[in-house]
Amino acid sequence: MKISVKIDGLDALQAKLRGLADSKIKVAAVAALNDAAYVGAQATKKTMAQVFDRPTTWVMGGVRYVKARSDKLEASIDFDQWGNKTNVTVGHVLAAEIVGGHRKYKRHEIALQRAGILPPGMFIVPGEAADIDQFGGMKGAQIVQILSWFSALQEVGNRSNMTDATRDKRRKGTKKTQAFEFFYVAPGARRTYQSANGKQGSHKMQPGIYKRVITAFGSAIRPVMIFVRSPIYKRRLDFYGIAEKAARAEFDRAFPMYLDKLLKERGL
Repeated sequence: MKISVKIDGLDALQAKLRGLADSKIKVAAVAALNDAAYVGAQATKKTMAQVFDRPTTWVMGGVRYVKARSDKLEASIDFDQWGNKTNVTVGHVLAAEIVGGHRKYKRHEIALQRAGILPPGMFIVPGEAADIDQFGGMKGAQIVQILSWFSALQEVGNRSNMTDATRDKRRKGTKKTQAFEFFYVAPGARRTYQSANGKQGSHKMQPGIYKRVITAFGSAIRPVMIFVRSPIYKRRLDFYGIAEKAARAEFDRAFPMYLDKLLKERGL
């Protein structure tokens, strides 16, 4: 995903401005192109802050612009190609928000699919017991804990999976830590229960990963990750329209200004 800002018809312009050396015209062009790319990037960030709910610093910082040079009269606006700790790029995260349609799988979703827990064609949304960060997403520490519990960490480049002995300790708890365990529910699974009058029954559970908190009085079950069918995203960020409009307007303003400055310096 990239917006390019170029200058067309430079040869014709140079012919009209014979009083200026080619290098001087290029200086004006480069300055205007870089101003345009900067303004386009800033307009993109401003819109992202308006249309997204609490975008992270990492996402906001992923908007960048590449400057033009005298030997390459083209500036561009795009997203940082360097990924985060799990090699996910900002462009990957925002793809569905920019073009609409189905979003791509996240790294932990791929890991849980390969571990045979997340069914094909399903995605994860936070459940009631999810630890949510200030930006509305699941905290990485809880995601890692769940992947470790289900021995799925090797799929994301980490082999620190939980051993059976460690899982048993978590289920028992200590005086300082509450006993708990994670388990997953496949689509269509049912949970049996016994009512107060002793009758047994069952009910269908929503597929996902659940956390069972164990106490001396019983246990409580709450969903941490809910499995849902592929969500379809409506385009929320008109990146191409916003960035290009802002960049073109700035170039149309800046280029004549820089040219005029050069002409005045030459007394033309």
